[in-house]
Amino acid sequence: MGHTADIPPAPATSRHTLLLDFDGVLSMNASGLLLRALHEGINRHTELPIEATAAQFKAICTFPQRDSLRVLFAGLGIERHLGAEIESLRSCLSVQGTRMTLARGADTFCAEQRARGVRLRVFSTMDRGTARRSLLDGLFGPEDFVPLGHASKADPDTYTALLAAENENHPERWLLVDDSPLALRAAKIAGLRTVLMRGDVFTPGDVAPFASFIDAQADSFAELGDLLRADAVAVGAAPVSFPAA
Repeated sequence: MGHTADIPPAPATSRHTLLLDFDGVLSMNASGLLLRALHEGINRHTELPIEATAAQFKAICTFPQRDSLRVLFAGLGIERHLGAEIESLRSCLSVQGTRMTLARGADTFCAEQRARGVRLRVFSTMDRGTARRSLLDGLFGPEDFVPLGHASKADPDTYTALLAAENENHPERWLLVDDSPLALRAAKIAGLRTVLMRGDVFTPGDVAPFASFIDAQADSFAELGDLLRADAVAVGAAPVSFPAA
């Protein structure tokens, strides 16, 4: 699918904007730790294999989380424990002694992009009361967070609405960096450029069906910085190919 072929070039005065996911991007280990935390929470009340938890988590981390968790917990017959487990996830900063950390090189990357005149926004389902948001103190201010509310990162209209709110007529000058192929699919449909940050939750097999929605991929902020300096995430670039699972 070609989603960028008909996008006209943006004027030089239009400002580049990077939308950076938190879980799996700004914090590379947060996604995996949240998966483990969710699995522990479910198994406090009923038995569920980690593979089943992982399959649900890959959607929940992109869809409106409270609503998605309510469906999951109701389906498992443990909805009465939903409130306590949501608060446990919101307050989570470590799992089994492993702390969530800012991704290596994230601070250097942000400083470099801002020096280039690029606007950085945190595009995450976290709200002000989410404990792991404190990892970004000093790196991002309150105005840098996109207020997603109950919007879904898997819905193209979420990105269209954001662009409209910003009076932005050139979505190709916006770029989403995320570890979720569902989020990247929605952003590409809305006209944004996309970069997959590879992590330890989504496998190559998960990502492969979404290859046509992904302009480039990176393993680190150092590699992402190289891509942007080389302008390798270009409008109309050939889709990335992924190895079979």
